[in-house]
Amino acid sequence: MRNNSCASASIWLLCTALSGCATPQYAIRPTPTPDESEWVVDLERTISAYQAQELERQGSRLIHAGERLWGFDVASVLRRLSRVTERPSLPYRVFLLQDRDPNAVALADGRVYVTSGMLNYLSSRGSREDELAAIVSHELAHTVAQHLIRRYRQLQQQQLLMAVVGVGTAIASQQGGSSIGSLANDAASLVTSVANSAYSQDQELEADQLGARYMARAGYDPYSAVAVLRDFRRFAPGGIFLSTHPDPERRAQDLERFLTETTPASSTPASVEPQRQRLKAAQRLYPAGSLSWQNLQRQLDDLDALD
Repeated sequence: MRNNSCASASIWLLCTALSGCATPQYAIRPTPTPDESEWVVDLERTISAYQAQELERQGSRLIHAGERLWGFDVASVLRRLSRVTERPSLPYRVFLLQDRDPNAVALADGRVYVTSGMLNYLSSRGSREDELAAIVSHELAHTVAQHLIRRYRQLQQQQLLMAVVGVGTAIASQQGGSSIGSLANDAASLVTSVANSAYSQDQELEADQLGARYMARAGYDPYSAVAVLRDFRRFAPGGIFLSTHPDPERRAQDLERFLTETTPASSTPASVEPQRQRLKAAQRLYPAGSLSWQNLQRQLDDLDALD
């Protein structure tokens, strides 16, 4: 009886670790602190090499400095943004991928891929550099925040729990010689799993915020990202939106709320009233007198002083 309880507890732990999570609540994400230890950098290169092979088979090519595509100097936008991230020393490069779907992806080692469909889509909206920056900065955020490394560690933990389940099952069935090794993947299999996995909803929301920060630091308008996200609704649920992604309108609302709460008041009188309305709308989301409410009130007071 005790052995059966042990097995049941192990299975519960595994199910808890593997179960899906509800859409994460809004929160301001902290600044990432990248781990650039030797083994992590080697792992990033290994995962990226696996992904790059498939992208090369699909006909990707390097976009050279100064080369203009659909009205954009893509390499210049990448260079400008990468310098203001928490990992400016990575060897960033940008590639064109011939694909009609509007999409983009960044590898863990600093390579960024933008599809012809994405550039064509942005061109149809007027070839605004700020909007391309919104796409590129979001992808850079996945790299800087090391989301694939987090996924690798998560899979390692799940692998350990699977081994625990194997031990519990073997004890419960009195098969002490059960092969637990068959339940665990080797390192190569883990790399493959990580390379083929999608980002979580929480990681997508984090990348939205980090990307907006990079845009602001690099001199781009971060509100351009909100506009693009709202227009992305035309592609849901197919195209660039996987089932794991938060709804694009939800992403736009969260990002607009983040920008409202974290962007200092502008000293330009013409921009005061729109900012005041955004701040008041955000303030209504919090209990009067709470820390967030007080922070927004201070920004409203600053705007009032400009009048």
